[in-house]
Amino acid sequence: MNLQELIGKRIAELRKEKGLSQQKFADDAGLERSHLTNIENGNNNISLSTLEKIINTLDISPCDFFNTEEFKK
Repeated sequence: MNLQELIGKRIAELRKEKGLSQQKFADDAGLERSHLTNIENGNNNISLSTLEKIINTLDISPCDFFNTEEFKK
């Protein structure tokens, strides 16, 4: 799995933990739902500014976002 896919998987995982639909989360983050879908599926490159919006919407720190076994491999 490449980094783009790992990031998308992590976003989806954290979004689901918070009980948010893609539409609600995309609205809260100021993104189009289709763009979020493509990011979560690992189909779109994500800019740092978009990643920052997502991390802020998740209300976690960047360290918490990347603090998972998948990123330590």
